[in-house]
Amino acid sequence: MISSEDCEFTRNLKWPTLRRKQVILTNEGHQCAKTFLNLMAHISKEQTVQYILTLIDDTLQENHQRVNIFFDYR
Repeated sequence: MISSEDCEFTRNLKWPTLRRKQVILTNEGHQCAKTFLNLMAHISKEQTVQYILTLIDDTLQENHQRVNIFFDYR
């Protein structure tokens, strides 16, 4: 199971407008990295892992500077 915090963040990030997504990632970058890394560590179903990797890739492709979200988290 995933935490309610991770579930809520994923739900908020799923269908926002590009502007809303930018606001979420600017204000909650730490939570973004935490959620994605938690999900990668606790989920073993191949399709779900592929989906998470796609979300991460989309996030980074939109703005390459977002890689700092992950560097700052660790």
